[in-house]
Amino acid sequence: MSFLSLSNVASAVGVTASLIWIGQFARIFANRRKAVRLRDLSDDEPKAGWPSLAVIVAARDEDANVERSVRSLLAQDYPALEIIAVDDRSSDRTGTILDTLAREAGRLQVVHVTDLPSGWLGKTNAMQRGAEATNARWLLFTDADILFTPGVLRRALALAEREGLDHLTVSPDAITHSVGERLFMVLFSLLFSFKSPQARVEDRESRASIGIGAFNLVRAEVFETIGGFKRVALSVDEDMRLGQAIKYAGYRNRHLFGTGDVAVRWQVGLGGMIRGVEKNFFAALDFRLPIAIVATLFILVATLGPTLGLFVGPWWARALCAIGIVATMALLGIVDASGRRYWFYVLTLPISGPIMAYALIRSTLLTWKRQGVSWRGTLYPLSELKAHVGLRNYWLHEVWHSTR
Repeated sequence: MSFLSLSNVASAVGVTASLIWIGQFARIFANRRKAVRLRDLSDDEPKAGWPSLAVIVAARDEDANVERSVRSLLAQDYPALEIIAVDDRSSDRTGTILDTLAREAGRLQVVHVTDLPSGWLGKTNAMQRGAEATNARWLLFTDADILFTPGVLRRALALAEREGLDHLTVSPDAITHSVGERLFMVLFSLLFSFKSPQARVEDRESRASIGIGAFNLVRAEVFETIGGFKRVALSVDEDMRLGQAIKYAGYRNRHLFGTGDVAVRWQVGLGGMIRGVEKNFFAALDFRLPIAIVATLFILVATLGPTLGLFVGPWWARALCAIGIVATMALLGIVDASGRRYWFYVLTLPISGPIMAYALIRSTLLTWKRQGVSWRGTLYPLSELKAHVGLRNYWLHEVWHSTR
């Protein structure tokens, strides 16, 4: 292929990718007022008083994080609060730490899970067990490494009651300590905006949905109506699927940013980031190889295209690529939950793009090699997971059409 042909291809890829980013920015910008931060909301007591709330924390081998996380919950001033920490077959000091904390705080209950029933993931089973241990009107499902600032639960419940919500999920502030971690999280935030655009999540007629494991607040009655976690018992991306089930069943959803209120040090280092999505990436695509290939190509085109297009092709194409890069920076300013204005990291997308594509390829190949997903010391067979996906998706399809 001649240099001119390569130049034309690169220019076309750059223009295409730039139009994608410009279009995404335009959609998100038009609905930017929906990008609300939890910390900006009032904590006025609902007219009917504060409803009972149970925070359910699933923990397996989390002795490095669980005490700090649970203490941040115990420090909450929510008046009708109980905390249920589920020790899911931990082999470290997690259970001991939780029992010690429970002796200090009367509103902390510890549930010890010693065996994993067939047809369940460890995490979904743990959260289901936690939900069954309370009669609270609201359930907040969270992880054992999440940190909460004082007052966050009041603001969340005040909004949920005021707006008559059934499900409220919050994007945590991802704490990063290295350039590699920020490279990964910036692109992750940008790509996530395609999967769960804010405005469409709250549109009852749209299939777009969202659920985030750091903060999934659900009305208990709704949780019971959809069958709890039973229908998503083998869903590796159970947080997203819980949100999807609630949305498809016709209930009201809302998504907020947890900037300064809900935080997590998700993984340590770039290598930790890549390993952290090992179980999720291919699972989020329903273990479909053709979709994984398309997703990989999309990531590469979207991240490499605008930069390549700056250096080849006619002037108007180069100008469009420059506009595409600026639009991506502006988009990040809206969708980045950290609020730290990392807009300049958009210039590193030609680096983070191939890294993200590698993470997806790695997730796919490891799942096929193992013929399953390895998660916290347990291998879940791929055949069983794929069978579950088929049944779950059929159920979601039926639920959607029965409520519309």
